[in-house]
Amino acid sequence: MEGNIFGDIPINLELRLSVEDSPNSAGVVIDAIRCLKIALERNQGGVLYDPSSYFMKHPPIQHSDDEAYQLTEEFIEGFPEAKIQSIDKMTEQNEQDTN
Repeated sequence: MEGNIFGDIPINLELRLSVEDSPNSAGVVIDAIRCLKIALERNQGGVLYDPSSYFMKHPPIQHSDDEAYQLTEEFIEGFPEAKIQSIDKMTEQNEQDTN
């Protein structure tokens, strides 16, 4: 920032801001872990696309903030059976692929 101060003396002001934001992310990580616990209780495996879109910086599928929030709320409340891919089905598919 450049300008003049009292007596028309030129001034050049530079500012640097450095922030350690990792402590601020603890709540986000805890909420993401809670979603993982929900998925485990539902016997669901694989990527949790909707919660990932809400909690992560670079998710596999990016939604708008409002949409990601809504999808995450729906995930927490429960969603249609068609969207659930159980761990057993994934294991069965992997076994078929290796044979």
